[in-house]
Amino acid sequence: MQKFINLILLSFFVITANWSHASELEETLTIIETRKTAMQGIWYRIKRLSPYVELKEKVDYNKELATLDAKEIITLLDKTKNLWPEKSNISSKNFTNATPAVWALPDYFEKLYSNAEKSAIGLKESIDKDDIDNTVIAMCNLGKACGTCHANFRRLLTS
Repeated sequence: MQKFINLILLSFFVITANWSHASELEETLTIIETRKTAMQGIWYRIKRLSPYVELKEKVDYNKELATLDAKEIITLLDKTKNLWPEKSNISSKNFTNATPAVWALPDYFEKLYSNAEKSAIGLKESIDKDDIDNTVIAMCNLGKACGTCHANFRRLLTS
């Protein structure tokens, strides 16, 4: 009878552990998907801001929309800042395009991320002030910060 009880207890612990693992994987995948969606949102807003900043094209886009996009970039960067827990380091399983370097070099990653945040804040402030020269500089700095981070911490995808 004791063996039977031990077998039932062992089965219970194995099943519970598997549920816990599945739940943790689901949580990790949710973090990765949230991060990915936010980053795509940042990219969408940068693309929408570019013609406005460059003044090369007549666009149906105004200062109010530019300010909202710049503010949303700041918000998205802030929300994704803490979406890099160690458990989301599953790039070897192709669940994320982030490379393990994000977690191996956290101080450098933080520095680049901070540069993106500062550039986004500068972008919004320069748009608010109608300072086109500093808007262009801030947009370039944001592109440089994002590009440097992606060059160092994102797996190159080719078709």
